[in-house]
Amino acid sequence: MSKATITILRGREELERLWQEHDPLEGAPVTFQDAPGDRGTEIHVDYEDSGGVGGLVKKVSGSDPRAKAMDALRRFKALIETGEVPRSDATPEGELAERKLDQRPAQPLSESEREKVGV
Repeated sequence: MSKATITILRGREELERLWQEHDPLEGAPVTFQDAPGDRGTEIHVDYEDSGGVGGLVKKVSGSDPRAKAMDALRRFKALIETGEVPRSDATPEGELAERKLDQRPAQPLSESEREKVGV
């Protein structure tokens, strides 16, 4: 088991409540700890670490468990701190590990692409 961690400048009780409301990792084992120096709360997510050749393939293909956990933690942090997940024309669904290999230069989306991603 390995951990993905992020720190959010909010109280632990508030984040635990918000995590239950949104649950971005759908039931993955998560713990909340006060960050050192009164700097908010650390969120730790446990995930299965896939090593060896299989782990390398998962990293390259974008299905690495750590990358997925970090994506979810970054989106949760953005949602809590700003009220929305940042998006761009190049990645309208937000930054995801799966899209790293399929990136394109920023350009306006066609109407069908906008409908597909729900924008």
